[in-house]
Amino acid sequence: MSHITDDVSYPAILLVGKTGAGKSTLGNLLLKQPHDDGPFQVSADMESVTQECSTAIISIDGITYNIIDTPGIFDTQLVTDKIFEEIAKTVKKCNYGIKAILFVLEAKRFSAEQRSVLEGIRNFFGEGAIDYIIAVFSHATKAQIRDRNVMQKAWNAPVLSFIEDIKNRWGISPNSDYFPPDDYIHQARLREIMTFISSMRGVYTAEQLEKSLQEQEKARRQKEEEEERNKQEHEEKLKDIARKEAEETHKRKVEQMEREQKAKQEYEENLKRKRQEEAEEKHRQMVEKMKQEERERQIQEENLRKKQQEETEERYRRKLEQMRQEQEREEELIRQQEREWELRRQQEKEEELRRQREREEGNEKDKNNKDFKKCIEDNLKKQNENV
Repeated sequence: MSHITDDVSYPAILLVGKTGAGKSTLGNLLLKQPHDDGPFQVSADMESVTQECSTAIISIDGITYNIIDTPGIFDTQLVTDKIFEEIAKTVKKCNYGIKAILFVLEAKRFSAEQRSVLEGIRNFFGEGAIDYIIAVFSHATKAQIRDRNVMQKAWNAPVLSFIEDIKNRWGISPNSDYFPPDDYIHQARLREIMTFISSMRGVYTAEQLEKSLQEQEKARRQKEEEEERNKQEHEEKLKDIARKEAEETHKRKVEQMEREQKAKQEYEENLKRKRQEEAEEKHRQMVEKMKQEERERQIQEENLRKKQQEETEERYRRKLEQMRQEQEREEELIRQQEREWELRRQQEKEEELRRQREREEGNEKDKNNKDFKKCIEDNLKKQNENV
């Protein structure tokens, strides 16, 4: 195996497919080499070992070919455009054209990624390359490798449509773990692929690729122009939309401002009306309060007047009572004085009577004393006389 530096000396067989599909393994098997120890380097991980196109010489039915291993499409390390540039550079060195394009895909459900790889290859090589594509299913089960019918039954509609497009040219990459290289099944599966290669009429040329690339470039420019037109139209639409949105926004803003102004006016009117109502209510309450205070004042004055009148009447009554009592006291005093006078007159009269009695009694006593004295004197005299 060697990297391609000069022109390719024989018709070429291209191995294409996505990273990890088994291109290098298939190349080694076609070269009758161990699948993991042949001219093409095989890796167990999902990153592509093949970074550049490499080639080896193979003979099929007595005809010599260059079998070319290409980097994996949609590699995790290489950008797809750079991979196609590498493949295009290699194809241009193939002076004897491309005998077959072996599209290696895993024998499982036809995924969106596989469909993208297929579309990328078809677009890259052009519609003319469809006559040179052979589909080779890798990573097949033991039953699928043994019986092609089992493989066909596993196809879904996209796979079946693709196989029909390439005129039913398809094969199976054998698995040496299931069927060793000397096994009939192993050799039969490789023989089917090589038979398809030998039966190809004509070759895919660099001119066809160049034409495809020019068409792709034209399509790319048209697409870019279309995208630019679409972009401009989109920008115009966006501008128009932005203008309409701006107008609509301005309109909404004006309407909002009008609504806000109206709401503000209504608010101010309501506030003014409310303040007026509050002022009127306050005035009414004030008037009512003044009336109430006036009524209370009048009531107080009336009560005070009544109270004063009652107090005046009471004072007058008390004065009258006092005058009556004073009159009664004066009368009582007069009566008392009269009683005293009467008592004094009575006492004086009694005193006069007592004096009179005393005088009378004194007179009687004097008389009695005189009589007694006389009697004593008489007795003394008699005694003296007796003596």
